[in-house]
Amino acid sequence: MQRNMDIQAVLQALANKRPIFHNEADFQHALAWELRELYQYEIRLERRIELNNGQRTYIDVLAEKNGQKVAIELKYKMKAFQCNVGDEEFSLLNQGAHDIGRYDILKDLQRLEAIVGNELAAEGYLVLLTNDVSYYAEPLVTRATVDQEFRIHQGRRIHGLLSWGERAGAGTMKGREAAIAIKGQYEMEWLDYSILDHSAQGTIRALIVHVHSAAVQESSIPEAVQICLVRETEDPSNVIEVGNSHVSDLLNYICAIQDIPLSQIDLQHKLSQVLSNSGYRVETNRTFGPFKIDVWADKGMEQLAVEVRCKTALLQSEYNGKSIHLKNQAAHDISRYDFWKDVEKLEKALKSRPGVKGYAVLITNDHSYWEKPSRSGTVDEDFRIHQGREIHGRLSWRGASGGTTHLREEVITIKGRYRLNWQPFLRLGSGKNETFKVLMVQVDAS
Repeated sequence: MQRNMDIQAVLQALANKRPIFHNEADFQHALAWELRELYQYEIRLERRIELNNGQRTYIDVLAEKNGQKVAIELKYKMKAFQCNVGDEEFSLLNQGAHDIGRYDILKDLQRLEAIVGNELAAEGYLVLLTNDVSYYAEPLVTRATVDQEFRIHQGRRIHGLLSWGERAGAGTMKGREAAIAIKGQYEMEWLDYSILDHSAQGTIRALIVHVHSAAVQESSIPEAVQICLVRETEDPSNVIEVGNSHVSDLLNYICAIQDIPLSQIDLQHKLSQVLSNSGYRVETNRTFGPFKIDVWADKGMEQLAVEVRCKTALLQSEYNGKSIHLKNQAAHDISRYDFWKDVEKLEKALKSRPGVKGYAVLITNDHSYWEKPSRSGTVDEDFRIHQGREIHGRLSWRGASGGTTHLREEVITIKGRYRLNWQPFLRLGSGKNETFKVLMVQVDAS
């Protein structure tokens, strides 16, 4: 990818003049000045940008020349260090909080992808300076940490949906609960910025991540972060991996909701709004012959049919400054039946519509859905949707009472073969029912 700006050359020139900075604002001002001096860019700091989905964001440095805009996000993460450069004294405090720091760095990367993807800048750069080895060195101990997915050490590949570990506390995640979705694939490469003395803190290193339109459109997902499921045709020798652009893109739209759906109708509305803001023509409760689809969206040649479900467990909490009060909906057996009824409906509705991608989506904070049950032989055993379950064929009740099966007596027939994989949606804390997960089944009736 040809770069219009050589940000590495800019940093090298800047290091000769300013090998260290007092704080992030000092770094921001100095880099902006160097860009103007070196390339004659027009510079705006803390520029407000309106994304195409109606959301408002700010960018640290926006550089413009000959009609081409470059968006730059900066981070300056330092350990305590004192030195003199010429007659200027520098006394830096220890910033710490590496987990929050890593999250914020990757949140900047997500923001740059949104800006470049919305064609509001031709390219973007994430630039981090640090003298803290914890950021750039691969940990010697491989134990799981709450911020493991946000690690940015040398050689780490960043891509896909990144979220906090199960044990992350509410205090750590406050204001940072949402998972981060990175569409491109980026390998972390660290360079020396300046060497002030021979101590560990005397070496400042730089991380530069380049964001361009081709990176944002990258759709392949490594096996380690496959998004939602594996689907097989009825011929078990013909396996189709689903973790591709269609699933990952829709999951990105779902994560872009960044709010807690309070009901099925609320989820339908929120997803419709995100898709509409992203350029889709959206209809709700779209009729296909005898079938009604919750959300229909089309953009160009792409057509999506989405069935949504939202099931809540009892929760009283705070999120984004709002009080959250969720009721315990229970009736898990009926809910599981309804989910597979959605899948069956999509298979039938899309059978004569090749090319349309169908999705059954369930968001819940009730672990009873994704956890494997401790006992078997329940009345709804066929309809279970726990992690790793594979579903195919006829699904029916096992001795359920008439009250449970009322209006749901029919056997469900699933023609595809689906292996289920739950993914993080939001995590408010480590308490009961504070973790929200999403299950997506892609139905490709072709």
